[in-house]
Amino acid sequence: MIFQRKPSNDFQQFYETYYQRCRTRCPKIRAVAAKWTFEDLIPGLSDFDTRFVTADDMTVSDWASMSIEVGHVHTQMCYEFPNWARNLEHLPGINLTESEFCNPLMFYPEFQQWTFYAGDESMLKRIGKVLTEHTWGLRDERYHLKKFATFCGPYQRGIDPPVNLGAFENKYALHSRFMHYFSPPVQATVSLTQKRNVRGKLEALRIARDLFPNGEVIDMLFKAVDHHYELADWYQEPKLTEIERQLEAYLDDLWVVLGDHVTLVDPQAGDKRPVICDKVASIATDPVASFFEGAKFCRLMKGRLLFYADSIAWFDSIWLIENELARIVANFYDTPIKLYGQLRFGEILNPQQVLQRVNGEILTADDCSGVTRFAQVASETFSSADARARARLVAEHYSPMLEVLEKLSDHLLELIGDTDAN
Repeated sequence: MIFQRKPSNDFQQFYETYYQRCRTRCPKIRAVAAKWTFEDLIPGLSDFDTRFVTADDMTVSDWASMSIEVGHVHTQMCYEFPNWARNLEHLPGINLTESEFCNPLMFYPEFQQWTFYAGDESMLKRIGKVLTEHTWGLRDERYHLKKFATFCGPYQRGIDPPVNLGAFENKYALHSRFMHYFSPPVQATVSLTQKRNVRGKLEALRIARDLFPNGEVIDMLFKAVDHHYELADWYQEPKLTEIERQLEAYLDDLWVVLGDHVTLVDPQAGDKRPVICDKVASIATDPVASFFEGAKFCRLMKGRLLFYADSIAWFDSIWLIENELARIVANFYDTPIKLYGQLRFGEILNPQQVLQRVNGEILTADDCSGVTRFAQVASETFSSADARARARLVAEHYSPMLEVLEKLSDHLLELIGDTDAN
């Protein structure tokens, strides 16, 4: 194999440029963060999972405008900096106001795995205080058990296609296995055993090396990362299958280790992925936390879809579109509307039943018909050849979904506040 040598680390230049351009278009953005720590960003292979925190006076119109403007930044920078296509792959996922970030009802354990790179200093101090004062609880345990269940078991070939990697694509097979599918459950296990949200992947792996048996597996990962995956024989069979089996066996052992540290499930030796997933799926959810976890991912989705719909020769968006549209109805229509109905009415209702009950109250008839039409359009099948056109069409019908989720979020906060006051 011929490898492109490890490039210089320009992630700092990237996020400084990106943040400045987004703030120029959207002055209410006050801070930029990204998942994990800076050392976890491997040049040429890692993407930059951005998160924004904004001023408190954001309106639905402001979020809609920000979605479009940040999408324009992605498009323009992708044309200007083709080498940053990987970094620009996703518009920021979770986007919150400062008050939302600091509201205990909206606390999301992933917050403590963000690194804040720039922002208003007084805001960052307030956010830092919230993160420091957080006490580990069942919400954290539930989050990390779900993370473990998501990534446990044998590596599923084809699940993580190499997208927008350019000359580094032939290194992705190892990067995907080690950093995308092995490190997250190790990080989850370390967090569960330490009862704290460990921020970095490499940080968690170093802790795991000292805590758990079979440290040679962790050494193998660090060797791969240190060599920027330039280990030609590791990509060949039977070596690649052997690596997969070593990683799977290591995670099997970690599941047993968790038996002494968790309260929500009963890990047993011999449990395999289907059993683990069933056990974790049976954990009672916190509907308030689940509602806000889902709803706050929705705010920049329209801009993301329009960015993907642009035909940029060196940016591959087809799989990204297919991935987003495969989950968009469940994430933004089905799940949060059902959860709102459960919290509001104390019943398990389907989305249409919930909409019927709140039509004319907190939602208008146009709101209800708009989100229904969005769900219908976004659920329709399409071919890969039509993916960009489909992304544009779904984006055209997306605005009512944002409007409705913001209204439901605001009303739910009022309801919970009234309950707390009583």
